[in-house]
Amino acid sequence: MKIGVIGTAFVGKTTIFNLLTGTTEEEKVQPGETKLVKVKDPRVTRLSEMYKPKKTTYATLAFTDTYGLDAQAGAKERNRVFSMIQKVESLLWVIGNHDQAFKGALEQFEEIRTEIILHDLELVENRKTSLETAKKKLEKDEEKELEILKTLHAILENEDWPNRSDYTGEQLKLISSLGLFTLKPSIVLINSDEEQFTDSSPEKEKITDMAKQYNFGFIEICGKYEMEINELDEAEKREFLKELDINESGIDRLTRVVYEYVGLISFFTVGEDEVRAWTIEKGLNAKRAAGKIHSDLERGFIRADVMTYDDLAQYGSESALRNEGLYCTEGKDYIVKDGDIINIRFNV
Repeated sequence: MKIGVIGTAFVGKTTIFNLLTGTTEEEKVQPGETKLVKVKDPRVTRLSEMYKPKKTTYATLAFTDTYGLDAQAGAKERNRVFSMIQKVESLLWVIGNHDQAFKGALEQFEEIRTEIILHDLELVENRKTSLETAKKKLEKDEEKELEILKTLHAILENEDWPNRSDYTGEQLKLISSLGLFTLKPSIVLINSDEEQFTDSSPEKEKITDMAKQYNFGFIEICGKYEMEINELDEAEKREFLKELDINESGIDRLTRVVYEYVGLISFFTVGEDEVRAWTIEKGLNAKRAAGKIHSDLERGFIRADVMTYDDLAQYGSESALRNEGLYCTEGKDYIVKDGDIINIRFNV
């Protein structure tokens, strides 16, 4: 899963990117650069403790940093930001809620929202005009695409945000080549200072309401706290979080919020060689999930031996699960669930 990080200038966007990716200030990551981030799933840690493998592999997300959005900049500069993240599958909006931000949090939210809408409106308008003025008769799929574009054009022209759930998978596929950002999942991150972190304010409440209205993900963190936490060892980190009355760092929480919000789940493979988390979309069957591990496993799929992480954590061993009838054999149409531990049987 690729996520583009966007925001206006001086909101702490690059700081958040560096904290997520473990990048130091000396490394000087360039806008447009992509880095992988581990999804720190405690289940993987626990499975690693149980199986003591040679290698432990967490699920990952790929984040791409960008230049700050500036509504006053020319079209070329604004388009440069979007071109950096054209192929991402989700967006992370960083909103600065601190004194160093040039604009208020709500104004930043509105500016990002407006810039994305204008960007998508231009793409939709160009493609719509191209189809409407085509000299040849449109193919059936092109006629369907044009109808979708007309609907989208009316929404975007009215400066509204389209609801992705209003479109079927087939419809989204027909317009997928446009890469519209308004139809990609968005997560809003409010980066607050120590004084405003967790405190309510009219601006934050308004942003929260709008995030719900548009079906965006939402999280608030304090970048300064996160920088301090990042420099502590595990024992000091736990003590610091306890003092703040929070269970985990915002950066750890963010990776999971992104992971869960965009409709992804993890299943696990375990053994002496490796304990590994695999990322798949919700609703995938066992055969297709096997293909995420290796194409040969999908091609030669016979069956999947399945147990759940929760059952294994409760009973402590595979043999105990077998005795309880909780180690099951499933066919190719079995829908993989979050937390499943799977062993694929195959023959090629």
